[in-house]
Amino acid sequence: MYRTIRRLGVVLAVALGLVAGAGAGAQAVVVNPVTPQSLCGLGYVALDQDPIRHAETGVRLGTVYLLHNPLLGYGCTVTVKSAYLGTLTRTQVYLAAQHLPTQADDGDRLWAAGPTRAYVKGGCVIWGGFMADQNGTIHYHDRANPAIGGIGTCF
Repeated sequence: MYRTIRRLGVVLAVALGLVAGAGAGAQAVVVNPVTPQSLCGLGYVALDQDPIRHAETGVRLGTVYLLHNPLLGYGCTVTVKSAYLGTLTRTQVYLAAQHLPTQADDGDRLWAAGPTRAYVKGGCVIWGGFMADQNGTIHYHDRANPAIGGIGTCF
């Protein structure tokens, strides 16, 4: 009788250990609740995007998006984070349209930077952004042209 109880106790202890171990290893997946369209608004269509990758590891940190509202003639840029979601890390996006002041959003953000908007109909823009990792090292988007600081697009 005691042998059966002891065996049952051992089986229960092992089962509980397996359940506890599986629960500790499982982590909730964090999903970014924002999208480029939700930040820019109705009527904006994504024209281009460029990933931001960690310079050493190649891990995707986020994406810079250029959107356009053809009805209004406005462009919109946002940087949406893929890493460090829900954590305040420096994130930037900018939009420089011809003959207009550069629009920028730069600071510690949880999910995204932006939107920045400018009237772009019939002109050209330079757009881009960056993200910092948790150590504060800045990582630029893949196609950032060092001469102009971003990507040139004409409408």
